[in-house]
Amino acid sequence: MSKAVFLLVLTALIAGCQATPPTPQDDFQTGLRCRLLLAKKTITAEQVEDIRESSENGNLLCKLVLGFLYETGQGVPQDVHKAKTFYQSVAVGKAAGYEQLARMAEEGIGQAPNLVEARQFYQLAVTRPGNLDSEAKLAQFMEDGRGGPQDLKGALAHYLNAARYVDDAPWQGVQRLRDKGLVLSAEQVKHYNGIWVDSLDKSLTRKALDVEQALAKQIKSGAAGKPVTLQLIGNPGSVVPQISVLESSGDSAIDQAVLKAMSDYRFFDEPILPVGQKTWQATVSVDAGLK
Repeated sequence: MSKAVFLLVLTALIAGCQATPPTPQDDFQTGLRCRLLLAKKTITAEQVEDIRESSENGNLLCKLVLGFLYETGQGVPQDVHKAKTFYQSVAVGKAAGYEQLARMAEEGIGQAPNLVEARQFYQLAVTRPGNLDSEAKLAQFMEDGRGGPQDLKGALAHYLNAARYVDDAPWQGVQRLRDKGLVLSAEQVKHYNGIWVDSLDKSLTRKALDVEQALAKQIKSGAAGKPVTLQLIGNPGSVVPQISVLESSGDSAIDQAVLKAMSDYRFFDEPILPVGQKTWQATVSVDAGLK
């Protein structure tokens, strides 16, 4: 093959590679790289150009990062109007763009505070699933009647959608509205109890690990034949569970040591029980003295 032909083929191959759209994994990695650059205390002109190039190639997270650089004046001259333009272009494909526009309108960045506009942007953001921060913000606006009419039922729904675990801010919003007399639908009760169960499971797992570590200094390794399985019974209005041994380790001394170590465990909230059900229960296994 002559040199000229070889160069021609190589050019065609490069052009073909450039035309190939990035895979979702490549797009994710590119966006993550832009996000990590934003976390640096200082950002260089070369890094800004890397972010700009990725943004121009269609990476929405990089475009969002570039908008934030212009909003704050990091590595580029501050230009709030240009920042807003980037956020608007991101909003076409990613709700995070609406979130940033809502924040700017709410805080009065580059404009007078406009709560009506902020509420509208938060409403647009939550039309796409998974935008929990916007769900929580919209719920606050609806509960307080900011930027539009008060809507407690709507606020309750958005708080519940935004709740990640028991006692986070959206969960507290749900409880606040329940205290005002609002009632959850059957589907909402199912979701509420799902969050509660998941949070309880994580809480009991952490407590069991703490107990195992604490008892490892007291119990001889290999003394237990199997884990101790405890049953916890909860009663409405009380955070103190009734704890008993459901399955013994095979050594009563270990069983009692685990019971004592678990005695300070407290429920952090309670589920919504079906009509007629007076208590709830959970189980947890503690591997004390097995290893």
